[in-house]
Amino acid sequence: MTKNNKNNPLSPHPVAPQTEKRNQVAGWSESSSDWDVPPVEATAPSASPIALIAHDLKVCHGSKVTLTDISFTLYRGDTLGLLGLNGAGKSTLLKVLSGSLAPDLGTVHVGENELYEAQIAARMDIGYAPDKPAVYPEFRVTEFLSFIARMRRIPRSLCASSVDQAIEKCALGDVRNRIIGNLSSGYQQRVNLAQALIHNPRILVLDEPANGLDPVQLMEMRELITTLTEDQATIFSSHLLPEVNAICNRVLLIHNGLQILDSPLKQLSHQDNKTFELTIEADSSIDLSVLPGVTDACCIAANQWIVTGKSMTDKHLQTMLTSRDIRIISLNAIDDYLESLFRRLALSDRSNNDGDKQ
Repeated sequence: MTKNNKNNPLSPHPVAPQTEKRNQVAGWSESSSDWDVPPVEATAPSASPIALIAHDLKVCHGSKVTLTDISFTLYRGDTLGLLGLNGAGKSTLLKVLSGSLAPDLGTVHVGENELYEAQIAARMDIGYAPDKPAVYPEFRVTEFLSFIARMRRIPRSLCASSVDQAIEKCALGDVRNRIIGNLSSGYQQRVNLAQALIHNPRILVLDEPANGLDPVQLMEMRELITTLTEDQATIFSSHLLPEVNAICNRVLLIHNGLQILDSPLKQLSHQDNKTFELTIEADSSIDLSVLPGVTDACCIAANQWIVTGKSMTDKHLQTMLTSRDIRIISLNAIDDYLESLFRRLALSDRSNNDGDKQ
């Protein structure tokens, strides 16, 4: 499975494995079964303060485990794309991170505060926009945002300017005096976003913010998220890979409640990274993520893996596995890591569901 630094929640972003010799040249040694890892540029830990730490989160609904073993660190300035198929647990995780749903196990630290021990102090640093707009349809836009500003304890003398700033950011000027219930779904989504950022939170949590937006509004939403201040961190869930690629610098992928990928996006999309889909024999239990030169490896089904490595070739990968007495059943190069991973997870779920029906 993907290496995610789970045992140390304060660890920096995962980076590609590096060699001890910085001047080493990428290549293949016939005397060794392992690939000589080319030098890579290290991703230094963010100089910004830590915004949020989620550690070993677990959520159960009755006897069903909805989320388990979710751990990651978010830095101010990060834009984290939370990816997953329908039913993967994205909305549940965002509710936990926003303070709306207490986990059965695990902790969430927002700055110096534990979210479920110092809820008021921690939640003042969070802005949450759920997938269904959290608005009062009978209010006018300015009335509703003024109410939210007071609920967020913004001083009365600053409420009007805070409302104006939120309206300007979300392009609501033309409808500011209209009743929310009479607005289109796209405008209601913008009001939903405005209430989340009206108090200038350090962490913005967005659940499917593109729902109901037309192409123009989608571009405006993208521009808004990318222009947030460096003191903020943003988490948003989506199943639209182009939006994640355009907006995010990190990606967190969960599937059936499990965290299977936490990585800087540029590490996955780097032009020198090569990705392979392979199936190995049933009795192989090795974790492919520990192989030299592998920057990320994800087990998508029993004995089926998607592996990416900098400048790796199928020959390199095949030789490393063969030298470890691992029999390869199939090995294919693929173009896009995230797209291929999504496709395989979807096919795996469909196959399992079809099997349950039989």
